[in-house]
Amino acid sequence: MQWQSGLFRHLLQLPLAYFERRKLGDIQSRFGSLDTLRTTFTTSVVGAIMDSIMVVCVLVMLVLYGGWLTAVVLSFTALYVMIRLLTYSHYRQLSEDALVRGARASSYFMETLYGIATIKMQGMGLRRSRHWLNLKIDAINTGIRLTRMDMLFGGINTFVTACDQVVILWLGTSLVIDNQMTIGMFVAFGVFRSQFSARVGSLTNYLLQLRMMSLHNERISDIALNEREEIKPDSGLKAAMEPARLETRGLSYRYDSQSPPVFVDLSLCIRPGESVAITGPSGSGKTTLLKVLCGLFEPNSGRVLMDGTDIRQLGINNYHKMIACVMQDDRLFSGSVRENICGFAETTDEDWMMECARVSYIHDVIMAMPMGYETLIGELGGRAVRWAKTAAVYRPGALSPSQNIIHG
Repeated sequence: MQWQSGLFRHLLQLPLAYFERRKLGDIQSRFGSLDTLRTTFTTSVVGAIMDSIMVVCVLVMLVLYGGWLTAVVLSFTALYVMIRLLTYSHYRQLSEDALVRGARASSYFMETLYGIATIKMQGMGLRRSRHWLNLKIDAINTGIRLTRMDMLFGGINTFVTACDQVVILWLGTSLVIDNQMTIGMFVAFGVFRSQFSARVGSLTNYLLQLRMMSLHNERISDIALNEREEIKPDSGLKAAMEPARLETRGLSYRYDSQSPPVFVDLSLCIRPGESVAITGPSGSGKTTLLKVLCGLFEPNSGRVLMDGTDIRQLGINNYHKMIACVMQDDRLFSGSVRENICGFAETTDEDWMMECARVSYIHDVIMAMPMGYETLIGELGGRAVRWAKTAAVYRPGALSPSQNIIHG
């Protein structure tokens, strides 16, 4: 549980760009690899240790009872181990494909639910259903191929063990007839041989499972090794309801090294008390600029200044305490109206909450609901922007109801 808690905390501290460049299903699948990693580590390590001890002990008994017959057992055992090692790379590739295709189907499913209104309005339900079914079938087929390989390995192990048993039976019988081995020694050798083959097969599976941990480790490392946003100590600075000056100097941003710049060498200054509207055609970078101004995206060059202080020096965590922002894709979370407005805080200021709702022109709407501020809303609830405005105004120290809100 501590592993999951630590990784989830780290995930929430990653920059927004990390999430915008990946699908939700892929992130969920990578996070889920932690469960596989933990389960494999806790079970396979213990199993491998126990089997290793048993293999050594049984091998000693085989040598004592069977002498050179042990070499025959080792030869057949080595054959099975070699087959597993030679097919490991293909098995690993299939396992990775199964994870990736499953994540793709999961992402498509969640994307469909998030856009259900658009899908219904444009009559895309049947096409989305067919596409999701194809993705799901693709993932299932990959899983079936993986299961077939597991069954094949089981069959190979059974075949090798049977051949081993036949050869040992033939050679052992000859030794008994020649009085080089007693019947009791031969029976005991056969029992130890069965134990040895079973334990080596189990140990091989455990060791390959441990090696497969590298696959899940690589997927988790995409989260764990990504640099999170720097958290600086509380600066003690507060907006204190006073308007601040926001400016940029030589600001440039592009999505990646292969993309053209969204804006280059942008400088602007928004003075205290000013209301500024940034206009432009769709796709011109208005929302991207807003995210850079809010510290959600890091510019490729240039600086964003708050009252003359670089927001990176101030600390993004401190900067976010001083501003409020409402984005066009803001979402509500499952809970009550009160919880969404107050950010699910343990303690709330009732008077301030209602005042913020009045400023956002939604107080009357809330009071008209049967349960008022205790009305439950889901993440797909209506009036999301007005809820978000109210929540933005409510944040202590961010701004007063009389001030304008940055809106994207």
